[in-house]
Amino acid sequence: MTDVLRNDRVRAVIDPTRGARLTSLVIDGHEVLGRASSPHIDPAIADGCFPMVPWAGRVRDGRLELYGATYELPQTDGTHALHGLGHVAAWERVAEGAYELTIGEPWPTEGIATLTYELLDDGMRIELSWDDDTEAPCSVGLHPWFRRRLDTGGDLVASLRPESMVERGTDGLPTGRLVAPTPGPWDDCFQLAATPVLTWPGALQLTLESSSAWWVVYDEPDDTVCVEPQTAPPDAFDHPALQPEGPWPHGVWLEITARTI
Repeated sequence: MTDVLRNDRVRAVIDPTRGARLTSLVIDGHEVLGRASSPHIDPAIADGCFPMVPWAGRVRDGRLELYGATYELPQTDGTHALHGLGHVAAWERVAEGAYELTIGEPWPTEGIATLTYELLDDGMRIELSWDDDTEAPCSVGLHPWFRRRLDTGGDLVASLRPESMVERGTDGLPTGRLVAPTPGPWDDCFQLAATPVLTWPGALQLTLESSSAWWVVYDEPDDTVCVEPQTAPPDAFDHPALQPEGPWPHGVWLEITARTI
């Protein structure tokens, strides 16, 4: 059974059994979330907006080295581990718009992930946190699939202004270097010079604000665009240059606000 949050302008649907993901977000009558139709994309990650915890993006060969031990994570993207463990689990509803999930093995620590959805007058605030009572490495993120086309208006125009990009090697995973952004299409991680803005001319404009400095942009599909805040780039566990200077962040928030145009 899904949960529904609504106010005068916004209606959100959450499915606790599918990673407590946001399966629908309607603002001013427009459904902004969609599903990628490509058969090459795993259906478990192809729709809505879902949490990535306790890691976001890919981990090379599903292998995590921690405290002198090697941990094997599920290889769900070829030989790599992808997008954590939370998006395929059933979460417990603990309050209106609030969900929790206990995560342990095969992750090396045990903790609680918390996901909350709060309606705003003109959009939604989403918060995801991970608490394992340690300072072990982790990364968390949110993965929305935005429609390229709404029921009215022009095709999506994304204003992203990438400032630097995480270089990917021939295997598609980070090399550990930051480089100047290259032209899209992208399946890449960036630091941006400005807040992302998504515009459907003649219909709606969304502004995306986040606590994170890192954004993954995936705009290769014909029908969807992903703009994902993450606390660290994919596979940062293997690359000291991509890791935070202090403690690993254990939470991220995303605010989606809209105006009709």
